[in-house]
Amino acid sequence: MAAKTRTVSHFLYVPDRAAAERAGQALARAGFRSEAGPASDGNAWLRVARHDAVAETEREVAAPDAHREIP
Repeated sequence: MAAKTRTVSHFLYVPDRAAAERAGQALARAGFRSEAGPASDGNAWLRVARHDAVAETEREVAAPDAHREIP
């Protein structure tokens, strides 16, 4: 039987558009799909990153190295 996958979303708030762009580049290198826009509070930017993961019975931490790379 084929493995079932699920899409996992991560929400990253950064101070400005330039930081959102840098985050997007780092996340793309790590294999994430992402999009950014102004956060609802009007003071920050939100980058939403997604990736597909094999559905497991245990939760997994997604790509911590990709998050560390963001300046």
